[in-house]
Amino acid sequence: MKNILTYRGMAMRSECESNEHLNVMYYINKFEQARHNFMLEMGFRNTRDHQQMDTVVLEQKINYFKEVKERDLLFIESTLLEIGNKSFTILHEMFNTDSRELVCTMKMVMVPFDRQNRCALPFPNDLRKELMGKMS
Repeated sequence: MKNILTYRGMAMRSECESNEHLNVMYYINKFEQARHNFMLEMGFRNTRDHQQMDTVVLEQKINYFKEVKERDLLFIESTLLEIGNKSFTILHEMFNTDSRELVCTMKMVMVPFDRQNRCALPFPNDLRKELMGKMS
């Protein structure tokens, strides 16, 4: 699957520490915004009607490569890496817009989630097929 542009923004002064680099919680915030946009692009906007299903984050792994400083322009591209029986994995890559350098990645494992019974669900077959089609 090709990468999808899921976030564009700037490292704001209020998001930076006294040493003028982006605080870790704001990396996560920007990745969370990218996740929401990615889920919409993948067609998850209607999952609330699909068997009382939503999605939740099970695991996140972040790797930092370059410092992000105040006023740096950033963009995030996201891709669906894999779909299992009960989980799927998304890779978010954050780039400095001016230099085009990769500054940070987040690999995120998510599960379909039953909002009423508060437990993980297996992937509905129709949704799984639709996502698999988008991966090719």
